Formats: sequence, structure tokens, C-alpha cells
Amino acid sequence: MANVTVTHKGPIKGNVILILQDATTGRVEKVVEHHNIVTTSGNQYYAERGAVQTPAMTFNLGKLTIASSYRSTETNTRTYGDFVLTTFNGTQAFDAGYPKTSDTDTDNTGAGATIVTYRRTYSTTQGNITIKALGINRLGATTTAAVSLRKLLNYVTLSVAQQVTKTSSQTLKVFINHTFLGSP
Repeated sequence: MANVTVTHKGPIKGNVILILQDATTGRVEKVVEHHNIVTTSGNQYYAERGAVQTPAMTFNLGKLTIASSYRSTETNTRTYGDFVLTTFNGTQAFDAGYPKTSDTDTDNTGAGATIVTYRRTYSTTQGNITIKALGINRLGATTTAAVSLRKLLNYVTLSVAQQVTKTSSQTLKVFINHTFLGSP
């Protein structure tokens, strides 16, 4: 898998990697690498963490959401309400030990010492939808929650070619990486 160079104005750059595998053989069936937009709320969260303050939004305790549709394309103001969740509530907790830096999972081609990685692995019984959008939300987020709970750390919309259709015969591993490189 090749690394992706992401063009993004500002100090936080990111990529998303989705790895779809056959559950029986482990054969990789599809890999999608795409940039992701850190929202205004996400920028505030990282600034507060960097200043050793208690963040107003606890995205590190949040969840990863995959959605079968969305109301808007990527911007830094998207919220949880922009996801369209139908029969599957795509909000799932991060894998144990995540988020973290210096991710040692060899499937994560975007890992590094200045990169925060969030990971979620979906079993054969989870996430069996066509994934068109994803992002990290706060714990307790719903489309009808208070505005502060609907905030997202990041927001990603996938092109038709990048969309992943997951079935019960497959597993899916999703990485969201945010790189801190300072101002350009």
C-alpha cells in the first residue's frame, strides 16, 4: 500500500485508510486511501490537548461513525447530523488502545511519531452497508442530541469509486490518521 500525500491548509493533515478483507482467507479485497478534513471543533480539541487543558469536546472517548449516506460534502463545519444513518447505526467504539501515536499496525501506512491514529475493526456481523461517509464523533452523539454533542473531530465523504460495500463475509479495518507538522 502506498502512502498518500495530503494537501491541506493548516497544521493538521490527515488521511483515512479503509481495508476490506475476506473473513475466511484474509485476502485484501479493497484498500481506499483518502484525505479527511479536521473540523473547527477538531482543531479546538487538538489545541486544548496541546495546551494541557481539559478539552471541551472529548473526541478521544468518542466513536467512529460509518454512514450509508450523507447530507453534505466535506467542510470544517460538518456535524453528526450530516450523516444519514438508516438500518445500521454505524457508530462504534475505537479498538482497544486507540487513539495513539506511533501505531505499530503494519496495515496503517499513515502511522508515525507525530501522527494520532484512531482505529476501528468491524467483524463480519458489523457495518454491513455501503460506506459513503465517515468521521469521529463525541461519545453520546445522536442526530437529535444537543449541538455540542453533534460536533465531529473530522468528516470524510467518499467518491463513488472509493465507496466500500461491506458484507457479512468480510471484515473491515478503518484508520483515521491526523498528522501534526506545524505551519507550512
